[in-house]
Amino acid sequence: MLDELDIGGTEQQILELVRRIDRKHFEPMVCCFRHGRKAREIESLGVPVFQVAKHHKLDITILPRLVQLLRRERIDILQTFLWTANAWGRAAGRIAGVPVLVAGERNVDIWEQSYKRTIGRLLARYTDRIVGNSEAVREYLLQRGGLDPADVSTIYNGVNFERFEQPVDPAERRAELGIPENALLAGVVARVEPAKDHETLLRAFGHVKERTADVHLAVVGDGSLRPSLEALAHELGIGDRVHFTGFRTDAAEWIATFDFSVLSSRKEGLSNTVIESMAAGRPVIATAVGGNPEVIVEGETGYLLPVRQPEAFGEAIATLTSDRERLREMGAAGKKRVHALFSVDQMVENTSRLYLELASRNASRPR
Repeated sequence: MLDELDIGGTEQQILELVRRIDRKHFEPMVCCFRHGRKAREIESLGVPVFQVAKHHKLDITILPRLVQLLRRERIDILQTFLWTANAWGRAAGRIAGVPVLVAGERNVDIWEQSYKRTIGRLLARYTDRIVGNSEAVREYLLQRGGLDPADVSTIYNGVNFERFEQPVDPAERRAELGIPENALLAGVVARVEPAKDHETLLRAFGHVKERTADVHLAVVGDGSLRPSLEALAHELGIGDRVHFTGFRTDAAEWIATFDFSVLSSRKEGLSNTVIESMAAGRPVIATAVGGNPEVIVEGETGYLLPVRQPEAFGEAIATLTSDRERLREMGAAGKKRVHALFSVDQMVENTSRLYLELASRNASRPR
């Protein structure tokens, strides 16, 4: 269960989970409060998607409707993802008597409001397991207080490597953006919102624009900050080298088009952009937030930097692009690392094992 089934990292993980989970043991169903493009993909797999509309932020009528759905479908295991579904879904699951409740936490939320922490601690009493998608998220949850370490697990996001093995013609997308054939292309795939801090990225390119004249940047995604960032790119004198694609559904193809990826987020749980870029054989320069240091090996598969440090970011870009052979070697090392540790099959296997463990433990719990 989650709030919205549109394009996003969590939504992609849910798609991969229900696509691959063993039907001998599980009959997957998905519930969302708002429909979206991933909902259609999930339905195409023959997996039911139930929409329980949430009409406004404090729509308390959603609670009895969720309870009714959970009872009607006789749900044995309910996993919720992200704040809204974690709150409403666990409350409904408790009332409906669902035997196993699992909550998915996917961010080190440095801006989390105090009321969310309070509600989270309360609902944790009735939750069989809380799952973070990185050790950083797990540690963050434990530091918030009120949780037994035995009740908090880590299951890393998984990459569907098949998405990055399809043939892609980089020249096609470069031509779309008007990028010279021999130029290096950096790319960022992320919502253009404050948490991703694209401003630091643009200022980094501005700091080294003379030293990296043959490096272009593709900003793949859309959001509220796009107009101001486009203006900033022109102000910094890099408007001809920064290309905004807007919203795209072909992120895998864009990542395969990049020579390397960049991500200047101020907070993360475990970035799908990072692990997907490495799966495509692309080195990554990213901020050392959340689970990024658990994926990127400094100086071997990419570079890790402090948040909001455009000068340091710029220096890392200049260093990486000064040696194209080294760039390719780092990309190959990253691909090897992700294949070993972050496969979608591992994510599904670990999730299935957790579900079976909790279901066995709670087999006698009355509905």
